[in-house]
Amino acid sequence: MRHVILASTGQDVDRCVNCSHCDRFDLPDMDLTFGEILQAAARDDPIALTNSTLWACDDLLLFCSVCHNKIDIPSVILALQREAALRGLAPQEQS
Repeated sequence: MRHVILASTGQDVDRCVNCSHCDRFDLPDMDLTFGEILQAAARDDPIALTNSTLWACDDLLLFCSVCHNKIDIPSVILALQREAALRGLAPQEQS
């Protein structure tokens, strides 16, 4: 996952140190925080593509920007959404 994100956005999720800065963004339908998604993507954990947060957070992406370690969170989330859709993992209404 890390390489897909790096190639499509130039963002290196390995720079995420799980500082909790992005965890303040939360909606009821989110099963993972943005930090957890970044960490999962860095580990190539499939949950980075199968969590419900990817599809519940579009409104939050307007308020979320670049983290302390210069990771552009919205572009990472959008890259993960595209990759999930390419792999057929997006919810039906999102495909």
